[in-house]
Amino acid sequence: MPPGIRPYLSAREVRGLRLGPTAAPRAPVPILDPWRGEPPPPPPYEGEGVSHGCDATRVQLAGGALNTLLVHPEVTPFEQLYRRLPEEGMFLDSVSPETPFTFELGAFRVPDTFTLLLFDLRADIYRFSGVDPGDTIPVEARRFSSVLGFRLSIDQRQPANLLYQLDPVPIQSFPQAFTQPIGGGSELPPAVANQLGVANGSRFNIAAATSFAAASGSGDQLQPQRPTRYGPLSVPFTMYVRPGQTFQVECVLFNPLPSPIAFIEYDIAGMLMPDTWVTTMTECMKPLSNASHGPGSLGGGPR
Repeated sequence: MPPGIRPYLSAREVRGLRLGPTAAPRAPVPILDPWRGEPPPPPPYEGEGVSHGCDATRVQLAGGALNTLLVHPEVTPFEQLYRRLPEEGMFLDSVSPETPFTFELGAFRVPDTFTLLLFDLRADIYRFSGVDPGDTIPVEARRFSSVLGFRLSIDQRQPANLLYQLDPVPIQSFPQAFTQPIGGGSELPPAVANQLGVANGSRFNIAAATSFAAASGSGDQLQPQRPTRYGPLSVPFTMYVRPGQTFQVECVLFNPLPSPIAFIEYDIAGMLMPDTWVTTMTECMKPLSNASHGPGSLGGGPR
């Protein structure tokens, strides 16, 4: 610590001891703040120690732990389940990556003063059980993943950074197939490409797989059939649908269905909250910063 600068807490206060209210008041010591380079503020009450940084106030809530289980009436549970029957066009040989079969499973427009927070997303496909008439059971997870996929959008925009290569890609022998050419040129010089006989075909193979179902605008953003949301499952997940925005779920078949199915299902669940509440909560999630925009703040600086 630089000479002439003393810590805020004395040795007694560090050991957990504080001066009582009857102790003689201490005069403020005009020392420099080791963090901001300015005199510290005087104690709120004479005889009490001064601490800076994070602090907590112990309170007793009415109802005890019951308050942690209650939900405010303005916070509305939200869940919608979409189911669609198969059609003849799903089984035709004309279905291909160039001419996919696309249809909407469901959509929801958020009211103007609310925000929809989605926490769970689940896609599923059901087949007939073969035991009782009309009885259905879900197929295995990720089945039909090389045939169809699901696209989630908010106002026709993808809300995350996704890439699903549902249509398998041939193995490429040139690393240029996995990088974007500089300046929009070819992967290899034309003379070298002609001698090798590749003719930049590796890039065309990659493009064919990443732009399939281009007629629907989905491409490699189609999520496979699986009972989980997208993103890492080890971290929290939230999808924000702001006031007036429309959440839409689509199903895209880029290959014909190989076997009969009962129906296709998609389930979404979350909370519908006032937009002002969500804005306040997300604002409090930001890290504090002082005037120098540091990682922390000892006082009331700009956020």
